[in-house]
Amino acid sequence: MNQRSIRLRGVRVHNLRDVDVDVPHHQLVVFCGVSGSGKTSLALDTLYAEGQRRYIESFSAYTRQFLQRLDRPDCESIEGLPPAIAVTRGGASRSNRSTIGTATETADYLRLLYAKVADLTCLNCGQPVRSDDPQSAANQLAATEPAARAMLGFPLLLESKLHAVDELSYLQQQGFLRLIVGDRSFNLGDESRGELAEAIGDGAEAIVIVDRLKTSDAAGRLTESMETAFAEGAGQAVALIESAEGETVIDGKSWQAMKWSRQRKCETCQITYPDPEPRLFNFNNPLGACPACEGFGDIVDVDMDLVVPDRSKTLREGAIQPWNTPSYQHELEELLALADDYDLPVDVPFSRLTKKQRRLIDEGVPEREFGGLNGFFAWLERKKYKMHIRVFLSRWRSYRRCTTCNGQRLKDEVLAYRVGGKNIAEVCAMEVDAIARFFADVKLADREAEIADDVLHQVRNRLGYLQSVGLGYLQLDRTLRTLSGGEAQRVALTSALGSSLVNMLYVLDEPTAGLHPADVPSLIESIVRLRDRGNTVAVVEHNEAVFAAADRLIEVGPGAGASGGEIVFEGTADEMVQTQGSLTGDYLSGRRGMLSLQRDRLQPRGWLKLTGASGNNLQSIDVDFPLGVLCVVTGVSGSGKSSLVHDTLYGAICRRKKKSGATSLPYSDLVGDGQLEDVLLVDQSPISRSPRSNPVTYVKAFDSIRKVFADTLEARTRNFGAGHFSFNSAAGRCEACEGDGMLQIDMQFLADIYMQCPECKGTRYRDEILKIRYRDRNIADVLKMTVRQAVSFFRGYDKVQEKLKRLTDVGLDYLQLGQPANTLSSGEAQRLKLAAFLSAAQRRRTLFLMDEPTTGLHVADIVKLLGCFDALLADGHSLIVVEHNLRLIKASDYIIDMGPGAAGNGGRVVAAGEPEVVKEVAESATGQILKRAIEADLAASEPE
Repeated sequence: MNQRSIRLRGVRVHNLRDVDVDVPHHQLVVFCGVSGSGKTSLALDTLYAEGQRRYIESFSAYTRQFLQRLDRPDCESIEGLPPAIAVTRGGASRSNRSTIGTATETADYLRLLYAKVADLTCLNCGQPVRSDDPQSAANQLAATEPAARAMLGFPLLLESKLHAVDELSYLQQQGFLRLIVGDRSFNLGDESRGELAEAIGDGAEAIVIVDRLKTSDAAGRLTESMETAFAEGAGQAVALIESAEGETVIDGKSWQAMKWSRQRKCETCQITYPDPEPRLFNFNNPLGACPACEGFGDIVDVDMDLVVPDRSKTLREGAIQPWNTPSYQHELEELLALADDYDLPVDVPFSRLTKKQRRLIDEGVPEREFGGLNGFFAWLERKKYKMHIRVFLSRWRSYRRCTTCNGQRLKDEVLAYRVGGKNIAEVCAMEVDAIARFFADVKLADREAEIADDVLHQVRNRLGYLQSVGLGYLQLDRTLRTLSGGEAQRVALTSALGSSLVNMLYVLDEPTAGLHPADVPSLIESIVRLRDRGNTVAVVEHNEAVFAAADRLIEVGPGAGASGGEIVFEGTADEMVQTQGSLTGDYLSGRRGMLSLQRDRLQPRGWLKLTGASGNNLQSIDVDFPLGVLCVVTGVSGSGKSSLVHDTLYGAICRRKKKSGATSLPYSDLVGDGQLEDVLLVDQSPISRSPRSNPVTYVKAFDSIRKVFADTLEARTRNFGAGHFSFNSAAGRCEACEGDGMLQIDMQFLADIYMQCPECKGTRYRDEILKIRYRDRNIADVLKMTVRQAVSFFRGYDKVQEKLKRLTDVGLDYLQLGQPANTLSSGEAQRLKLAAFLSAAQRRRTLFLMDEPTTGLHVADIVKLLGCFDALLADGHSLIVVEHNLRLIKASDYIIDMGPGAAGNGGRVVAAGEPEVVKEVAESATGQILKRAIEADLAASEPE
């Protein structure tokens, strides 16, 4: 075995064709090639899967049954493979409890920091609250008036005379001799019992004397006596120091009282605070979580915007949406019946009703047995054990900020602990860049600084990693489910960077996705540090800057699907540029792909004007979007692109077009939407990961294909309908495998085994269905066809060809119609989604809003994508694309650049216009990169 590299021999995963390749250890290796060529199959489904499988097999059989079990890759041999970690876009938690802080372990170190060095300040009076221990208390006592007489003891509450008898007997047995009650001291001996009994009343407060000493006595005696006082006094101790100016008089002498307590209690406000420990600062732990929202920060409640979606309607017209259904129509009828008696207008728009009138609708009229909206939803709440009631109730509820903790997730007493003047919730709500500055400048006392040194080092490291991958604009309390796929992947990369593991294989799936070109260099530095720590880093990537930083490039190709699956190039980036047979090298060298010089720019055919956009970090901006052209919205990560296009513009248009399911961030007005008939959003949400979903079902072409078979003479003779030709229907599927084509065998602690169904031989259908043939092919044969073959096969059937043509338009003509969706690459999945939207856009003048459609695409695929865009524009549609890919930006008709920075430093339109206009704007980070790229293209196009 060659210990210097990972040796792969005979790899046949997915479309890989007996691939032999060596991946050098401790190097940055980039896998490239067109989308669908087999890069992910080689990097993730072979290298990572086998490395993870071998690591899991090192555990006991009992442990393995609880871990994810990966299939053994189909190959002859893999040698020299270290344990593997994958960083992909698909592994992020979708829970509200998972945040950037928890995912990167930064929150864990912050909790430890606050548990060890935080200062406690009373929430009510703002005064410091401290906890004492025997050592600190002894030091304070020794620092008082030198050589003064003192009595050291602990407080005791005698609840009743009966309780006092038992308590005093116990104290005497423990060896305590003296007790102070009121202004007198008593001996616990038998001779003083009578006087003591008379002095004690119910609820009497006493002080049990532990030791009589001088404040100048040896430190050992002071500390020992103080420890006894704390132990017997349940964490409390009292010292009486003889003083002429003392406030306490005992036996005719003046004494100055000093009190100590282990409890963190504000004596002024009588508020007791819990002891600091890491779990106290964890919103996922009941000890510290806000009891109202249970640590979520939000609560689910009835949303009046959903209950009354159109406030211009009257009560009679059905403004209250839940009461428009047949089941609850009687509620509206009851309200209309009592309206006249209570002066409730039913023919006035809901928005014009007074507060008193709305309160009547909410609270109802108990004497008329009408519970109003509150009573109605309370009744639904009681009946929600029924599924249909629970679903109905969820339609009218939404998340809103918890009013108890104001979204901070923790109890008030937890937030009383502060470091550098800020509680842990305030720190987590800051941007990562601001937190890094805060902890760089934070001042701690010498003792606290020594305790916190290691913890602060870990916190600063993780914050630095987040900044290095371009996420300095995010907050630590930001939930992972609100991040884009690229942001979530870079958060996972931060966890890998902070782990300090060595001799590992890290497999990264397009780490630059969603990253502006200006942010890529810092990300590359982080990946290089991961390699320099002694790890092997394998990256699936299309970014040219990553190519330049790689130690080795491995190109898979030459085409996609059945045309790919081979190693077409191995070597450095410089060698690739000189290689004629490399498609990637052709684009890197400029032999292909001068897109900015090849595409004629279109002129806008109208404008969409959005004013006063102020959601998230948008700074009440007015934006003009051109219609009928390819408009690209750019800007550094966190500048407000998605907030503007997806969260504001899309919701605003949907609201105007009466489309449900989309809400909008705040804005003032939208002008020009009358020029559009529809709007479609193509975002980064994943397509179905079920193997039952495939390209032909996703674009709705299977319905027409099944109808073709159902219309054959033999099918009509046997009374077979279109449903008989669906592998998801019991009418035609094989019952042995239920239409899967494979049987799954549970191997307990081993990976499940999948074997071909012996009944249908993997065809998914019953024999009688397979006997129905069209042009000498049955339905199973059709599902094995590529899109290109199917277009020719179904000639004459316009509905089928129209759907399949969309797959061809986006460059997916090599896919098999029945290829499971969970075997598609990220680039293929993105284009499949686009094809589905294109096939659904039947009406003219549709506005397409797209979120980084170049994700997972090779430059050659981007050329095909641009051709698809041009076809859409030629049909009268409009395109607004959020994008970072420089080649697509150069090819655009119009650019809107957001910035200039991220988060609070962004949210403005820095530049707008054609690429030639934007490149001259000095404040625009996109413009400066664009200027260099256009100048390079012009220089390359000039004849030598």
